Amino acid sequence: MRARVRRRVTWIITLSALLPLLSVWILVLYISYRAEEQSAERQQVALTDLAAEDFRRFLFNTTIELQDVAENIARETDPQTITAQQLSTLGLFRSSFAEVAIYSADGQRQVASSRFGDPTLPMSLTGAQLLADLSTRRVSFADPPSFTGTISRKLAPQEIPRFRVATQLLSSNNQALFLVADVSMQRIWTSTTRIETAAEMRVLILTEQGDLISAAKIESLLEHPEMRGIPLLGSEATVATYESVFGEEVLGVRTSIEPVDWILVVERPLEVIYGNVGRLAVSLLMIIFIATPIVIGVGWYVGRRIAGPIQTLYAGVTRFSENPNNFEPVLLDTRDELASLAGAFNTMASGLNASQKRLANLNEELEAQVVGRTSELHNALAEVQAQNLAQERLLDTVRRLSMPSIPITKHMVVMPLVGEFSADRANDISTTLLLTIEQERAKIVILDITGVPVVDNIVARAILDAAQAARLLGAQVILAGIRPDMAETLVNLHINLGMIESAATLEQAFKRGMEYLRVNRLS
Repeated sequence: MRARVRRRVTWIITLSALLPLLSVWILVLYISYRAEEQSAERQQVALTDLAAEDFRRFLFNTTIELQDVAENIARETDPQTITAQQLSTLGLFRSSFAEVAIYSADGQRQVASSRFGDPTLPMSLTGAQLLADLSTRRVSFADPPSFTGTISRKLAPQEIPRFRVATQLLSSNNQALFLVADVSMQRIWTSTTRIETAAEMRVLILTEQGDLISAAKIESLLEHPEMRGIPLLGSEATVATYESVFGEEVLGVRTSIEPVDWILVVERPLEVIYGNVGRLAVSLLMIIFIATPIVIGVGWYVGRRIAGPIQTLYAGVTRFSENPNNFEPVLLDTRDELASLAGAFNTMASGLNASQKRLANLNEELEAQVVGRTSELHNALAEVQAQNLAQERLLDTVRRLSMPSIPITKHMVVMPLVGEFSADRANDISTTLLLTIEQERAKIVILDITGVPVVDNIVARAILDAAQAARLLGAQVILAGIRPDMAETLVNLHINLGMIESAATLEQAFKRGMEYLRVNRLS
């Protein structure tokens, strides 16, 4: 018992301490997870917007720079007769262009100049979209060519991808020419590298077709020249979580770079985003692991302190439940709640014993009173039963005397009715009449109602029923003693006594009965 109580107390204290810690751990991790997610998303969106704005500014400066070169060429010389040396001085000096060239209206290259040896601009741009776009805009752009994978791992300046930009140029005789320049992606590459290094993010610039044209690491361009698998390219969403082409879960943010049709995608691994959450989870788990043995030790100590008093109290309660009359007070050496509980139990048990003794005495007194009272009730019941029997006999005698049957001839009987008739007495008329006919073999029964003070609906109905029953036994009923007030009452009650012979006096009824017997030769 003591060991079981100690184990239970230890478990209760341990769970009471560890469950809140685990709940707080889960809540803190969830809040940290949500906070890191929202913070990372806001930070990544802001960084993407800043990078895109930097690239837009670079492209805008490039267009301004190209237009300035075109104006300088038109101002300093005739574009139709300009030499490569002059073009290098006016187009490459103090500019960021890698190559410049002047094309005729039909797209043929007239003159070109390069910073890195021989020019690589094509000899003809006839039908190129770059020149066609100049019909609707002042400056047009062309995407850099895709990588072929044959370049060196450490790019030489002439190997760095370039995008192409063009604008119109007017000669001295107002003939339309085109100034075309190749711009190195080195400036954009430098920006993407700086962002990736500072923010632990992957910065990708792609064309609308999904071709990768800029990344911080050349390996990305060589191993994944196409990024068509990025979900953000085929969706209207600007922020999404997905598995990148590099095989890791990332949070991606995209935006467009105007005026070119490029897309800037900034990816950040979820492992980096939630790294702080993981470290926090490990720290909290270490705290819980350290606190667990401490809590178990405290629980074991508390359980040991309360197991002994509980055992003593349990033994006292068990003894009292088995034999309440042999009560021994429970005494504990502690001064805590268990001692108060033991005192309350002692008080309760003492009071219960006293109450049981008083109850036993009251039960004995009550049993004695019940025995005496029961005897009295038996005697009273016997007296009441005897009185009821005598009353029933008296009522039967009165009932027979109130409806006597008096034979006056061999086949004629007179039944005088005396007193008021209730519903029960009215029902006895038919019973008494039929019994008299059977016993006296009567053929004429004279019902004398001279002694009935009131003939109401109940009495009249009973007389009619008795007359009908007598006729079934072959007897004739003659009603005698009808007074004028009775006749008026019967008429008002709409009771038809036409089937019964009636006479005003008993004498008249007797004569009619004798006449009936003589006619039927029964006298």
